[in-house]
Amino acid sequence: LEPLLAVIIARLVMIAITVAVNMFAGPFLRRAGRESAIALPSVSVCIPARNEETNIGILLSAMRSQSLRPLEVLVLDDHSEDGTGEVARMHAAEDGHIRLLQGNALPPGWTGKNWACHQLAAAAQGEVLLFVDADVRPSSEAIAHTLRAMRRHHADALSAFPRQQLDSAASAAVIPVMDLLLYGFLPLPLVHRSRAVSLAAANGQWFAFRRATYARIGGHAAVKGEIVEDVALARAVKRSGGRLLLTVGAGSVSCRMYRRVAEIREGFSKNFFAAFGFNTAAFLAVLTLLVGVFVLPYFLLFTSAWPLALIAVGLNLLIRALLSWRAGHGPLAVLLHPFGVMAAVLIGIEAILLRYRHGAVGWKGRRIPVGDAE
Repeated sequence: LEPLLAVIIARLVMIAITVAVNMFAGPFLRRAGRESAIALPSVSVCIPARNEETNIGILLSAMRSQSLRPLEVLVLDDHSEDGTGEVARMHAAEDGHIRLLQGNALPPGWTGKNWACHQLAAAAQGEVLLFVDADVRPSSEAIAHTLRAMRRHHADALSAFPRQQLDSAASAAVIPVMDLLLYGFLPLPLVHRSRAVSLAAANGQWFAFRRATYARIGGHAAVKGEIVEDVALARAVKRSGGRLLLTVGAGSVSCRMYRRVAEIREGFSKNFFAAFGFNTAAFLAVLTLLVGVFVLPYFLLFTSAWPLALIAVGLNLLIRALLSWRAGHGPLAVLLHPFGVMAAVLIGIEAILLRYRHGAVGWKGRRIPVGDAE
């Protein structure tokens, strides 16, 4: 067991260093600073919305209170079955900057969100297109921070990873695993400095493009069938020679993504496996790594190799405590760390089984076919 634990500890040290770099040296959206004397480009906020009655009003109120008002806020009602359209229409009647669009029928070969974003981009007039999910909660400075960060870093596209609002033990356990994977394995400062397509990621919850860049990469039409379209778009930006900036959104944008256990299962099942291109072998390797590094040390505390296991557990807690402090996960996420990782792994395994059983994943009442990525 000692050689195995030595390997685990070495890996945890690397992850801890990467987390520390991202949390202290990585770009934070709120650190964009103030440059009030410099004119900023106009921005169109593009919001795809399907069955978002509980979220859309909160987001539109936040958009109306921005210190830097967008040129326009476009909401596309994607055939919602609730009151999404009515809430958006009320805000549009009170604020001339807000426009409500009705989505057209979904064409074959498109995912719903990509089709909605494509329609929004076609209607937008701003120099910068900012795509925002309906469950995002931006601070009053979020748009200003975004445009100033793009200017300061000469970025052609910017994506922020929001602070996740965790309202239950289930969400506190599972949702931070996404940040653990991002901040523990991808050095954010290198993303902007390197041209390597492999160092590309993004979060479609808050994703801004210069209009010329969006057009150059073909926009959402170029990724029309992708489930994880944000990563595909990020890679397209890099392939085109553009500069991509990834930022930590904590302190500027937050998101209440999933509330109930069923939503967590469905959301992770849709995105987790898809992030690895539905490559079963690669995905199983990642799941094995997660269990071996983040869960196994807790079991090895009850063996003769417990001193090394204790070091590994301590590193686990250090990593999660740092993320809890800087990314805003809260102390409960630290305590539930091994349980959350194990739950994410089980959801990942379920996603593999569902893919092979049904050839599709489900989201918001729609069936999204999944091709053979092997």
